[in-house]
Amino acid sequence: MRKPNCGLGNRSAPVPGSIPPVSGSPLWSVRIAGCLTPALALVLVAGCATPQYAVRQTPLPEESADALAIERAISQVQGREFARQGARPILPIERLHGFAVQPLVDALRRVTERPHLAYRAYLYTDADPNAAALADGRIYLSTGMLEYLAGRGSRPDELAFILSHELAHTVAQHLVKRFRMLQRQQLLMALVAAGAAAATREGSAGAQQAGRLVVDAAALLQDVANSGYSQEQELEADQLGIRYVIRAGFDPRRAIALLEDFEQRFETPWPFLRTHPYVRLRRDYLLRYLTETGQGGQPAGFAPRAPTGGSGAAQPSMDARAARRKHLEEIQRLYPKGSVSWQNLQRQLDEP
Repeated sequence: MRKPNCGLGNRSAPVPGSIPPVSGSPLWSVRIAGCLTPALALVLVAGCATPQYAVRQTPLPEESADALAIERAISQVQGREFARQGARPILPIERLHGFAVQPLVDALRRVTERPHLAYRAYLYTDADPNAAALADGRIYLSTGMLEYLAGRGSRPDELAFILSHELAHTVAQHLVKRFRMLQRQQLLMALVAAGAAAATREGSAGAQQAGRLVVDAAALLQDVANSGYSQEQELEADQLGIRYVIRAGFDPRRAIALLEDFEQRFETPWPFLRTHPYVRLRRDYLLRYLTETGQGGQPAGFAPRAPTGGSGAAQPSMDARAARRKHLEEIQRLYPKGSVSWQNLQRQLDEP
């Protein structure tokens, strides 16, 4: 998704308490907003410390009414923005630059911690190689991304890593967590303003200032959202995504090669202006994870893919089907028995 022009004077402030537009994860984008509010600059500076390597925990999705409402609201706003850019659904039988995109999404969906979401691939016109995920499961690919991958040989394993990274943002509910963090920041600024007004006995003026801060904080929500995910969230999405790549039977080594190529082609020399970590750091952390977990090669239990005519997804063996059933049972235990997700997973377990 192209980031909006930062002519703040031309943008009407969102209604306080509303959910602002949140940019998709520009997994491969290196563009930076041209101007920042002081508060946004503070957030970005605070996020510049290099995250330490860690093995990420399996995400535990939240399905409270509040979380689901946030997901729906953010997705509606983002979906309208992509629609204005001419985004369209990618048909299940459609092949683009040699890729059967939706079947790849379906293969990856089944191995996530939220397999019941309606993950759907969309295409929009943008010369830059970009990808984005909405909180409700929609995944957007730019024409530039597919053209870039086609120039590398249209390898399904590489597109699988890009898609799985985006799925990971949705599975880990990064947009929900980010929105709640911004809400807390907004409330804190309002409370500080109110406290300062009380201390100086300027109640009326202080109340007006607090009100202005609430509006400013609402505008800040959009600015921070447009800056993308945090470094920690990007690294978490990388590691969760590579797990999905392995579970679905794709070659995780192609993710390393893809990041290496991307670094050579697109890496910016000004990392201190970015909330995203170095591409090299992401590559190094993924390689370390694959090495330490012994998952650098093709996963066991999967038969080789057909070289032509298929969706690019692995054809599972009997061992793979047993492994998938065990995986679904492990996920099901995360949800209360009888809940919507528990029932959705049970239906998948009951399938022959």
